[in-house]
Amino acid sequence: MVSRRRAVRAALSLSLSLAPLAGAVPASAAVEQLDGTRLPTPVREAELGLVRGRGFPENAVTLDGLFMYRGEDIDPVADASTEPGVFSPLCGFTGELVLRGGGCKVAFGWYNATASGTRPPDNQIYELIPADTSVAFRCEDNDFCPLATMMTTQAGQHDWTPTQFSAADIRNDPRYQGGLVGFALIGKAGTYCTQTKFSQRELNTVCTSCTPNEPWVTTLIYTSTATPDAFYVAFEDLPVTPTSWKGSQGGYENDGDFNDFVYYITGVTCQGGGQICDTGLQGACAVGRTGCATEGETECLRVLEPGEQSERCDNIDNDCDGEVDNGEGLCSDGLVCNRGSCVPYCGRGEVVCDQGFVCEEGLCVEQACVGVACEGGQVCVGGTCVGGCDGVICPANQECQLGRCVDLCAQIECEDGAVCERGICQSNCGCRTCPAGKTCAADGRCVDSGCEGVTCAEGQLCIGGSCTDACAGVVCPGNAPCARGFCGDPPVNGGVTASSGGQDGGGLFLDEPPDLTSGAGAGAGAGGGDGGFVPKPDSSCACRAGATSEGSPARVGLLGLGLLLLAGRRRRSRAAL
Repeated sequence: MVSRRRAVRAALSLSLSLAPLAGAVPASAAVEQLDGTRLPTPVREAELGLVRGRGFPENAVTLDGLFMYRGEDIDPVADASTEPGVFSPLCGFTGELVLRGGGCKVAFGWYNATASGTRPPDNQIYELIPADTSVAFRCEDNDFCPLATMMTTQAGQHDWTPTQFSAADIRNDPRYQGGLVGFALIGKAGTYCTQTKFSQRELNTVCTSCTPNEPWVTTLIYTSTATPDAFYVAFEDLPVTPTSWKGSQGGYENDGDFNDFVYYITGVTCQGGGQICDTGLQGACAVGRTGCATEGETECLRVLEPGEQSERCDNIDNDCDGEVDNGEGLCSDGLVCNRGSCVPYCGRGEVVCDQGFVCEEGLCVEQACVGVACEGGQVCVGGTCVGGCDGVICPANQECQLGRCVDLCAQIECEDGAVCERGICQSNCGCRTCPAGKTCAADGRCVDSGCEGVTCAEGQLCIGGSCTDACAGVVCPGNAPCARGFCGDPPVNGGVTASSGGQDGGGLFLDEPPDLTSGAGAGAGAGGGDGGFVPKPDSSCACRAGATSEGSPARVGLLGLGLLLLAGRRRRSRAAL
């Protein structure tokens, strides 16, 4: 069964620092118990009947129902995993009991994962959520609260108010040793649930009658699709024995549906998780964040799903449908979207195409490019399709998007505690680990080691601890000039470079360059004294560029020919909590 999350896996190397943890039993898309039972099993009819008899919908006690009520796109079987068993805590850590289908009253806690891989003693498992469910959440029936949400049924309103517990932020807890942590359902003497179950599978009871001898599956892990850095940890609560995962306690046995205790944990990630990565997809969906997959790998998870955002006139494929700036209503009346800017239609009023250009569908198109439809990522120059970003090396913190270097974070505002990197919001580096060679700076962003606290002059940036010309090593689209860390517009018509105030170079209307120190314009336009130039907003000259899907030509401009400054990318901030 294919996962409905459709996570895109990247072959990224994950080197675990804790050797015993690296030997943990690997996860799979469909988890099987050692006897071949596929997990989780369906909830038994007797239990569903009990739920209905108490006035609840029967899916109130199933994992499928839990994920539905919480807005998750998770398949309980296909997306089940036994990994990650250990986590790196971030800031804003919380824990919450969200599903209780078992009758035991047991606590939930965390522990420091040790290099020895041995079970922590009871006094080193630190309680996070107490056994008393009346404290964990307000519930009118403390013996049976299947789903921690508000539902109205024929039997009346069941008002359950879950309370989030942080015990103390793990990162600030003096008992935290600074490495990875695990979670445990803490067994309690005098109840049916006497056995502690661990998120690390290798710490749980080993089957001595199996070949090979491996731990029984007592815990399933699900990665949230709705919230970054969040996981569901689901337990079977009754003890297992060395010869049976079902066990037997007071006439009861584990049934394998994993609905006994399900906890929702936020503010944690797996080792190697939470980093910016490339999904290999198109448009705004290209940037992702690493999450956990099987042993030795991470997976690059989408931050955005296709169609989640509406298309805007910003030179970016916002809805990830394979076309840039397509659709109706991107600009106000009288204007047409051209390479990320709304410009006046040609052929109307005083807007007339200059020599060498003809008006086609409201845009001035190079004569040689009329009828030429380029494929994805290409633009038409002199009748030939060329890669708009081929050979381009953008200035730092910018990326090439269809022939223009863009600051993907120029117009994004993240929530408190988060910073923007490559167009997505994520936890500031004080709450996560920076990649090798990087250090956390005071503004919450990872910078080159040695650059923290370094302030460079305008037009410079810190690399390897030293201030360097921000244009060093930059190759701008169309070999345009670079000045003060921004690419200008390229020369046109055989290299004839336009100058301020004139109409040379293919009839471009020019104006004074913008204030580049503000960051507005997302990398467009360098100062006139440095050879760059910026078009006026009344120009609609363009060359034909290809959409990013075969056979779908898009009338978008070429390498800044007669364009407005590229509007900064606006999209919904998704902070990593």
